[in-house]
Amino acid sequence: MSLQRTALAAAGLLLAAQASADSVFVSADEARALVGKPDVRFVYSESEKDFAKEHLPGSVVAYAHDLHYLDDVKACKGLPMCEPRAAKLIGETLGVDATTKVIVYDLGPGVAASGSWFFLKLYGVKDVRILDGGLASWKAKGGQVEGGAPAKPPARSFTPSVQWDMIASLEEVKKATTDQADYVILDSRHTLDEYTGKQLLTALSSPGQEETVKRGGAIPTAVFSPFTKYAGNKAGEPGKPTLREAEELRKQLAKLEKNGYAPTKTVITYCHVGLGRGSFQYLALKEAGHQKVKVYVGSWDEWGNDPSLPLAAQP
Repeated sequence: MSLQRTALAAAGLLLAAQASADSVFVSADEARALVGKPDVRFVYSESEKDFAKEHLPGSVVAYAHDLHYLDDVKACKGLPMCEPRAAKLIGETLGVDATTKVIVYDLGPGVAASGSWFFLKLYGVKDVRILDGGLASWKAKGGQVEGGAPAKPPARSFTPSVQWDMIASLEEVKKATTDQADYVILDSRHTLDEYTGKQLLTALSSPGQEETVKRGGAIPTAVFSPFTKYAGNKAGEPGKPTLREAEELRKQLAKLEKNGYAPTKTVITYCHVGLGRGSFQYLALKEAGHQKVKVYVGSWDEWGNDPSLPLAAQP
């Protein structure tokens, strides 16, 4: 066994008990006991259109894809929103303050839920968990749903406490492309057409202003590592866990050794807007026991829109 594999296995064993004891996830059965409690907020992470069809009673909505504004990313050191805007959204729109227990959920795969989870954790919401299996598992367990507009909880005061160690700035990503001894960059997008530049996606530059990224491709040195390799329920089926078992996650990391992965390196993950596939991969790596992981929230939306930045050579 290589030294890297030995270190990876040791790290996994050391952190396995902690990961299980302090789980990010909450089951549908556990969530049922929390619906309607004034100190608990359920946050739906898919689109407003999906929310209107059906959602957990009393939920609010924060579509993960729309929590990233490129103008704010560039103006506020890589944050998806500048702090005053994020504080208003979290406190006034979502009705969350420092004492609120938050449970985020999506249709079932967990990708969108990971984006809203990451966003709230980043700004300092302390008690945030993900409904394992999302809406699909909730319904399968007999949980009630309702349609229509989101709840309007009483506005609360929220003061951000940014967890800067969760994100990588543009400058750090540029550094990482030339420092492969200390960094690994993972491209968590799941289609080769995005990675090779054939498919161009949209994102918000500011509220209500959606734009298509100007260039396609990938960040130099980035390893194509789709989030689906870590997903336990990519089809969103009821009763399936969001992530693969911890041992399977560690095996995925071991497979990346041939691409330069090592337990001692800082891993930077990105997708199109960071809050989704990139945050899902961040969550998976954390659950596997790798602590030195960050999300490049600017992701391809920032990199692809800057013509001064290099593109990875394509085969």
